[in-house]
Order: sequence, then structure tokens, then C-alpha cells
Amino acid sequence: MSRLLPRPLVVAVLTGLVAACASTPAPPPSPPPSYTPPPVEEPVRQPEPQPETPPAAQRDTGLTPAHLEDRDLVRAAILLPFSSDNEGARTEALRLLNAAQLALFQGGDTNVVLIPKDTGGTPSGARSAARAAITDGADIILGPLFGSAAIAAGEVAREYDIPVIAFSTDGEAAGNGVYLLSFPPDIEVARLVEYVSRQGASRFAYLGPSGRYGEAVSTALRDAAHLNASEVVGEEYYSGGVEAMTSAAGRLARMGRTSLGAMEAIERQARGGWEPSPTAPFQAVILPEGGIRLRTLAPLLPYHDVDPLVVKFLGTGLWNDPETVREPALRGGWFAGPDPEARARFNTAYADAWGEEPSRIASHAYDAVLLTVFLARSEDGITREGIETPDGFYGADGLFRFNAAGRIQRGLAIFEVRPSGIETIDPAPRSFELTGF
Repeated sequence: MSRLLPRPLVVAVLTGLVAACASTPAPPPSPPPSYTPPPVEEPVRQPEPQPETPPAAQRDTGLTPAHLEDRDLVRAAILLPFSSDNEGARTEALRLLNAAQLALFQGGDTNVVLIPKDTGGTPSGARSAARAAITDGADIILGPLFGSAAIAAGEVAREYDIPVIAFSTDGEAAGNGVYLLSFPPDIEVARLVEYVSRQGASRFAYLGPSGRYGEAVSTALRDAAHLNASEVVGEEYYSGGVEAMTSAAGRLARMGRTSLGAMEAIERQARGGWEPSPTAPFQAVILPEGGIRLRTLAPLLPYHDVDPLVVKFLGTGLWNDPETVREPALRGGWFAGPDPEARARFNTAYADAWGEEPSRIASHAYDAVLLTVFLARSEDGITREGIETPDGFYGADGLFRFNAAGRIQRGLAIFEVRPSGIETIDPAPRSFELTGF
């Protein structure tokens, strides 16, 4: 095999989406008109208990399809909750598998074998699926989807030094050979706060739900503010619906009135743009909600005299929804998200192959398989060093890389909510040399 390819070729091989060294990336190869995706049968839940140690003889040879017996194979097991009690999890598992098969087709590598294994959506199922995958000779494990399952599968994989690329945001699963290919809120918040701070803001506030996600966002906000010589001057949490949201918004607004008079508001709108107010008690506030809850929360701030023309409303990836533009209070708001050009190409390729739009996280399986295809072609094969290459990769959601702790770093764009839709105002980087990470 050839030696590890330089980054421009990494981009071309890994994604099937972006041509190397081009100012305008070329679209990926779409499946030919005659291509019909193979039928997908729901894998059978792995029986329990599984043997504690895979048989040595089978581990040495691995699962080999009859038509590939003469090839030096790389086996990638993909662990997903195909038989979960939750219907949504079962549906997501099939979408992830569809994306993985599309990546294998577009990658064009006939020496990589994809081996689906069912976790059942439970830690014990994930542990059994991981042992079955290793028995079948897996060189790398992709998935599981849920944090507890990723932790369980990782424990098994570490016994045999098999790397795992899981699709969870649960930081407890990461490290020592387990990598999280996902969108944790801290990288979104870090990118957003850095951008807002460059516009001159230095005082931030949090208004959002209590609980694990809200606490992760507020912690990330404090950390990012500190790194940018800024501070979080107000935090208000709620647990519940409209009444709880209204009370929390009122408490935050009591820090100081920031609404404009009618004439001043007209003049501000005519000038356009946004400049942080030197007198506002907080200059930007993050609202980590999505969907109906976001459209319920946002207008409560203007109701309590927090004017979005003065205070910049900020969001997380939950804002990346066409429905967000329906709420006038959110117009002009900013959030961070994946490279829209790369994502659009993946969406088109997936829809062409499977006849439906992909889910938001289907791209995780697509990127994991194409990363596997790239590493399989390298001289060293599947290694932690290859997975942790500092130059990173370019996938369906843009630039990404893993650090030794198993955490992901991404090159994200900044978006603004406008009446006409969601628009990019600061593009995603194409190289980590430009990110400052």
C-alpha cells in the first residue's frame, strides 16, 4: 500500500465530496442512474451470553465473504440499536446504516467489509455486539449510538486494542482508543463565543433549561468566555414550560433594561449590523433550545425589555432548523454549525441513493466509514496515530479531527437567522491551520 497521503489527498479520498486544492470544491460522485441500493435486512439481536474471549483461530482469520477470500480485508463492524425498544432509535439505526453503505459505495474500496451488529440499544447488548464483532475479526468498531452503549463497547474493544469511533456526545465514553464522532455543544459554543468576542462583546448571559444539556452549554459558555477575555455575568435556568421560562426571562431582565425607543429602534434597523452596547448589562445571551420551545422562549426576552437589536441572541445547533426563522425575535440571531456546502452535497447523495432525506446524524456513519476506507489504504492501516492525525479530515459536515483524549474538533461556520432563511456570515475553515485550535 502507499504511504500516508498528504492532507489535500486526504480530503479527496475521505469525503468523496471535496476535490483537493480547488478553490471551489467539486461535488461528490453520485451513484449511477442504474444503481439500486442493496436491500437492508434488520440484523438479529445478538444472543446472550457471548463467550468472554473470542476464539483465537477465528480472531486470526476473521469473517470473510466467499467472494472476497483472495483479498487482504479490513473489517469494520458497525454497532447500532436495530432492535431497540424505542422506534425512533430503530429508525435512526437504519439511516446510519444506509449512510455507511453509501460511503462504502462512494469510497470505491472493495477490500473493506462492513459488518452490522445489533446492540439492542442497551449497554449489555453493546458489550455482546462488540465481542461478536471482535470474534468476526473487526479491525475497527463504528458506533454505538448511545453513550452508555459506547462506554460498554469501549471496555470490550480496549481489551483487544481495537479502536472505536462512536456516535455519542457522552464525554465519559471517550479516550484510550474510543473517539466520539458527534456534535458536542462545547465546540459549537466555543466557535460562537470566539466570533462574538471578535465583534467586541465581552459580557455574556445564559438563559436555558436545567439538566444535562443546559449545564453542558453553560459550562462551555463560561470556559469559552474565559478564553476570550470575556465573562458570563448572568445565568438563569428553568425546568418546565412557559411559566418557568417566563419567570427565568424576567429574572435575567432585572439585570438592566436594554430596550430601545421607537425612533432609536428605527435608526438602528436602518444602519444594519450590530455593535455591542457598552452600557448593556449583558451584550449577548445564549438560548440553548430548539423547535417550539425555542420559539416560545425567544419572545419572552423582548417582553421583559431585552431588545434583540441591542443584545445579540445566540444559539446552539438546535437552531439549525428552517422553522427557526418563523420567530421574529430570533431574526439577527447567530449560531454555529457544520459547513453548509459539504452538508448539502451529502444530503443530495444520500437522497439520490435512498429516496429520502438523511437525518442530522446520519453523516456520522458516512464519515466514519470513509475515514476507515482512507486508513485502510495507508501503509500502517487502522491505527490510533492515523485516526489522530493533526491535519484532520474533511467529511459530510466539513473539517474535523480527533485528539488523543478521543474528543472531536470541528471547523464550523457561523450562521445568522434572517427573514429569508438561515445565511452563512462567517464560513467554515478548510484547514485547522486557520482555526487557531
